[in-house]
Amino acid sequence: MLTTFTTPDSTLATIEAALPIDPQPYSVSDRSTGLIVVDVINGFCTVGSGPLAPTEPNVQIETMVAETNRLAQAFTARGLPVLAFLDTHEPGKPEPPYPNHCEKGTGEEKLVPQLAWLEGNPYTTLIEKD
Repeated sequence: MLTTFTTPDSTLATIEAALPIDPQPYSVSDRSTGLIVVDVINGFCTVGSGPLAPTEPNVQIETMVAETNRLAQAFTARGLPVLAFLDTHEPGKPEPPYPNHCEKGTGEEKLVPQLAWLEGNPYTTLIEKD
C-alpha cells in the first residue's frame, strides 16, 4: 500500500490510524536532565525469556545492560529522573510480523534483573507501552 502525505495533519492522522497510540501525560521532573531507558526487559535481553530474547549469552546485550545500570545508578544517586519504557502487550493480541511477546503476566515485560531495583525507586517512572 502506498500512502501519500500531503500535510502534517494528514501524516499524523495516518500514523495514529495505523499505530495503537494512547497518549497520556506523564510528569517526571521539571529538571532539564534525565535518563531514558527503552525496552531493557527480559523479553528482549534475558537469555531464554521469550521468542525475541537471546537464546545464548550475548556480550553486546550484557554490556548494554551493565552500562544502563551504571547510568541509572548515577542519575538516581543525584536525584535525577529516569524514565523507563517497557514493551508490554495484552495476552493473545497479535503484533505482526512478530510472534506474541512481552505479554502482561509472563515476566517478559519486566525490567531485566539488574534493573529491577528501578521499580519503586522514587526517581524512576515506568511506562508500559504497547
